[in-house]
Amino acid sequence: MFSNLKSKIGDVADLKRLSSPTALTGSRQRSRQQTPGTLTPTTSSGSHSRQPSVGSLPGLASTPPLSPTPEHERPGLEKEQELEHEISKLRLALEAQQDAALDRLNTKEKEWRGRLEEERERAAALVKELIEVVEREKKLQGQLGAVEGNKQSVAAQLKQSQGLESRVCEIQDNYDQLEGLNAQEGAKVKHMLLNANSDLDQLREDLAQRTDALAASEARLGRLPGLEERLGVLNEEKTELETQVAGLGQKLRAAEARCRAVEEAKEEEVRHLEGRVGTLEQRHSQAGLQETDRIQALIKEREGVEHSLEEARQQLNNIKTSWSTKITSLEDQIHHLNAKIAEDQMDLQTAEERTATLTSTLHTLKEEVRVVQEGKAEAEHRLAEEVERLVEDVETLKWQLGQKEAREEDLTRRLPHHSFCLSGSLSAFPQSAEEEKCRSCAGVLQAKIETIANLEITLTDLQGKEAEVEASLTSTRENLQKTQAEKKCLQDSLARERGVTEAAEKGRGEVEARLGVVTGEKERLSKNLDEYAERVEALEESMAEKERERVEGAKRVSEVEARVEEVTKECRGLREQAEASEANMVHKIEDSETVMTLREHVKGLEEELAESKQNLKIQRQRLADMKKTLQRELRLTPDTSDAAPPPPPPPPQATAATPLLAPSSAAIIDTFSSYQSETQQQWETRMAMGNGPGGGTNGNDNYCSINLTYLKHVIIKYLTSREYEAVHLTRAVATLLHMTQDEEMLLKETLEWKMSWGFGSKPNLGWSWLLLLLLLLLLLLCTSPGSRHTTTTTSYKYVPQV
Repeated sequence: MFSNLKSKIGDVADLKRLSSPTALTGSRQRSRQQTPGTLTPTTSSGSHSRQPSVGSLPGLASTPPLSPTPEHERPGLEKEQELEHEISKLRLALEAQQDAALDRLNTKEKEWRGRLEEERERAAALVKELIEVVEREKKLQGQLGAVEGNKQSVAAQLKQSQGLESRVCEIQDNYDQLEGLNAQEGAKVKHMLLNANSDLDQLREDLAQRTDALAASEARLGRLPGLEERLGVLNEEKTELETQVAGLGQKLRAAEARCRAVEEAKEEEVRHLEGRVGTLEQRHSQAGLQETDRIQALIKEREGVEHSLEEARQQLNNIKTSWSTKITSLEDQIHHLNAKIAEDQMDLQTAEERTATLTSTLHTLKEEVRVVQEGKAEAEHRLAEEVERLVEDVETLKWQLGQKEAREEDLTRRLPHHSFCLSGSLSAFPQSAEEEKCRSCAGVLQAKIETIANLEITLTDLQGKEAEVEASLTSTRENLQKTQAEKKCLQDSLARERGVTEAAEKGRGEVEARLGVVTGEKERLSKNLDEYAERVEALEESMAEKERERVEGAKRVSEVEARVEEVTKECRGLREQAEASEANMVHKIEDSETVMTLREHVKGLEEELAESKQNLKIQRQRLADMKKTLQRELRLTPDTSDAAPPPPPPPPQATAATPLLAPSSAAIIDTFSSYQSETQQQWETRMAMGNGPGGGTNGNDNYCSINLTYLKHVIIKYLTSREYEAVHLTRAVATLLHMTQDEEMLLKETLEWKMSWGFGSKPNLGWSWLLLLLLLLLLLLCTSPGSRHTTTTTSYKYVPQV
């Protein structure tokens, strides 16, 4: 509070700097130069800036002589009076011209301000529309992104459904192939199964026994989920009962703790009451003693109470330390529990990962088993085809071998006949022809011999091939035996495969059901895709419309910006003209005689300001002395009574009679000293009449104390709050201090000047008004009903001693 008072007193110290001639001309120039950014009204600033000058003119113009003048000097005095009268007329005319010029400038500036504010409002409206369009565009873009994301998700789902369809088709094809292979194998193996009916009967009996055992195991497995559910329900009931037991135990412990606390409180209360009874008995026994003994007894009692208070403080400190240790232990337990929860979560995650890996490995093993079974079936089919092909090859080789043997027998039968025919033909022809014929026959024979040799070679080759075929036959026979053994194994595996086919048929039914669900979802997704496509088209159309609106808004904004630039150029020109005219007016005013007189008046004011500063120093010294005495009394006064009587508040006539804007500080100091002496006399009369500390039943005193506390609260709030918060407190301060309308307006204008951007001149507050606020705060401190200075342990109360 004192720092704020020092800051406000420091503002008064700057009056010398503001009261110089250059500062006066600058303030007059600032009052006349009205910029478009100022928020303070021009008429009020101009009127306040002219108040000191106009009020000081009559005092400067007429200085009556103190000594009577002789008769021969009267014509000169009359001339001087006439000149002074003319000077006053000229001064009034000059001020009227200045006021008219200022009014014109103010009216023009108000008109341009109105136009500029209209253009600004239009520009702001257009900017708001543009911002709304941009926000709508952003929202539509966000919606479009959401639609695209939904479209992508639907496309991904569609791809998944297509992948499922292809997978189902592959499974169906594999199943059809398996059925075809099974049919072929059944057709091939049908004639072989007729010889193995007895084995099949035995196998059927074994299968029936195993199916019975499997049905029994399945029945047991069917009972297992019910038992597991029942076990889970029982475990849940167990956990609930355990939690209920734990909750009841906690409630029991809490009830026991409450009972213990109540018992301890009762014991403590009993001990306290016993101590109080003892003290009362001791006081009762000391009632007949003298005052000195009674005071010593009270001092001893006070020492005992202080000792008990110290013990209570120590106990409280011990309790605090114990609670702090408990809190730390609980925090450690919470930390350990959080660590355990984190470990359990990690273990759960690892277990889930293991189960996922095991399920994946199980699926892979099933796929491998299926692939192995398919490879086995294909290998069996190929083996049967190879056996059939080898049998056909053997039969063809046997047929070729029989054909070759028949040809050789024919050749051996025809050779002697051909040789006898050739010998007869040679004897019949002449010798030359015979020789030629012999040669030709020899060539033919040679060729035939070669062909025979070739045939023998081929025969040997065929015999080797026959041996190879016989070896292959033996190997095929062995293979047939092996295949028969494998056939038996295959028959066993066929029985197994039948069970597998039955399971596959069940799986096929499930797959078909899933396929139906997938087809339904596919149809639903296709419908959703069509709806999304329609929505996207509508959004694109709306986006195009918004784009057109945005382009139109941009065009409008560009037009408005051009208009604003034109208006700003015109405002700049008018401002330059106003500055030039004001500069000319200022030069004319400075060259006039009134300015000289005003400067002389300012010098006088500076002298008065120096005197007021000396008075301020004296008041500061008095404030320091009062502060020291106040601190000394606050330290010395003990906390014995809880209701000190407040001094009587000043009557409304006294507060209304004290001038708020006094011409000097001496009058304020005199009024304060007189009021202080009156309050001292009233206090002494009240104390003499018996209205001491016990006389607090008067309604008027209570009302005045309430008003004083409220006034104190409002003044402190007004001085410590910000400007926009202090605006709301001006009316309360004015009503509590009984201000006039002019003073209230001055207070409001000062706050508005502080809240403005700093343009315009500051209203003339007067340094005496700040002194009045300072003295008013001191009065509140002296007359407040118990200004309390609270500390951590004790509270002191100030009793005014004037």
